[in-house]
Amino acid sequence: MEITQEIKKKYKGMGFVPNREGDTVSARIVTKNGVLSTVQAAALSKVADKYGNGKITITSRLGIELPGIAYDDIQNVSDELAKADLYAGGTGAKVRPVTACKGTVCPHGNVDTQALALEIHKKFYDGYRNVRLPHKFKIGVGGCPNNCIKPDINDLGIVALYKPKFDLSKCVGCEKCVVEPKCPMKTFKKKTGPDNDVCTKCGKCIGACPFGVADSGEKCFKIYLGGKWGKVVRMGSLMDSYVYSKDELFELIEKILLLYIKEGKPQERFGVIVDRLGMDKVEEILKSNDLLERKAQILEKNAQN
Repeated sequence: MEITQEIKKKYKGMGFVPNREGDTVSARIVTKNGVLSTVQAAALSKVADKYGNGKITITSRLGIELPGIAYDDIQNVSDELAKADLYAGGTGAKVRPVTACKGTVCPHGNVDTQALALEIHKKFYDGYRNVRLPHKFKIGVGGCPNNCIKPDINDLGIVALYKPKFDLSKCVGCEKCVVEPKCPMKTFKKKTGPDNDVCTKCGKCIGACPFGVADSGEKCFKIYLGGKWGKVVRMGSLMDSYVYSKDELFELIEKILLLYIKEGKPQERFGVIVDRLGMDKVEEILKSNDLLERKAQILEKNAQN
């Protein structure tokens, strides 16, 4: 087979990325939420040994790459992957594979991040797979304010919080407060509570006081829009309101994608739209239902372009 630029472009769009020399490819495996079963891991090892160079590499977004695959073996690799419910992908001007931290098992996690990421993957990676965007669109799911996966430099950053509900009337002024040392920001003080300008809503104080000063809290998400890293870094703009349910979150994600499709120009990342419209205007648009009501029209027009 003669490896033309057209062939390279075709296979890259399928998730088979040319190596530096251009004579072989790396199969970029979509892990959906950064989790593989042992059966899938064994299948990848088999494919890497049979068709690749015997190595498995991990990408910065929790994907897997199998380098050293010949162009003639791409179909064989695809067939082998499918047997283990795996496939190559994650390239192009599309919703990219979702990245999630280990909040599912981490003691700091305020939400099952891997389960949430899998649902987002199914609805927006799979569901929007045939929708061409102005550019790539990356989603990061963080389980707490530690920001281990840096949600704020994704096009859409989602961070799970645990907002405490304080009843300071229950504070008895213990000589040694047991809540104060629980606060990683050192902002909680007995009798007065936390400094709300510093408090990260991590939830570490909840349940710490034996007298019930912070016995309960409310799970929610803070949202960053338009972040990216690379040659030019843009920190995501923080929305001024929290999201309190998964249904509300999924509705917001769809609105954001529709806004990107509607307002974006070719090769523009979402942060450019945020800067052009202004964050106040973006939030105003996202708080309305106009985009959802016009969804069919927006997608139809996008398909015609």
